[in-house]
Amino acid sequence: MELELRFFATFREAAGGKTVVREFEDGSDVGDVLRALEAEYEGMDGRLIVDGDLAPQINVLKNGREVLHLQGLDTELADGDRLSVFPPVAGGTIEGDAADEEAEAPPEPTTEPGWVRREVAYRGISRRLAAHYLENLGGELVGTDDPAAATRVDGEGWRATLDAATVTAAASITLTEVTVSFAGEESVLDELLPKFERKAMRAGG
Repeated sequence: MELELRFFATFREAAGGKTVVREFEDGSDVGDVLRALEAEYEGMDGRLIVDGDLAPQINVLKNGREVLHLQGLDTELADGDRLSVFPPVAGGTIEGDAADEEAEAPPEPTTEPGWVRREVAYRGISRRLAAHYLENLGGELVGTDDPAAATRVDGEGWRATLDAATVTAAASITLTEVTVSFAGEESVLDELLPKFERKAMRAGG
């Protein structure tokens, strides 16, 4: 089966890029993939799995849902799934040049006790438009008044960071892909994400 692996911050440096598409045996679970990554990339060795469990403070999302809230390392994977791997983030920031949106992701949204994480990605919409939609859903831009420059939006019971990158759709056709990483109360995100996704789907498909 083919999986899309996405890496952030120092893990992106270890993998040599943001996105890697790789083949794994059918029936592989999250633990199988993470063990393969530890064996392949020196910068991930011993940092993904500790004492037979997911390493503390890292976040692994399957298709935008945190695996800690699924079946952890035993979470089953299928062809076409997307696995996103975030290293620990100290003080809500990451190392690197956060101003270069294609070289580095924005800080991962910090969480409160009991909060969960979600991630969605859409092609054909801009970061400005994504930030504008989040404002319309009750969020406030953090660190800027310009939606086009926004990398974080905070709302009541949720926070989100936005990352934009140029991807190749076909041959010489390129599109902007916006990834939005959410952290928040599960009930709040269950209500917020469908509303945001409807807006994003209408805009970019």
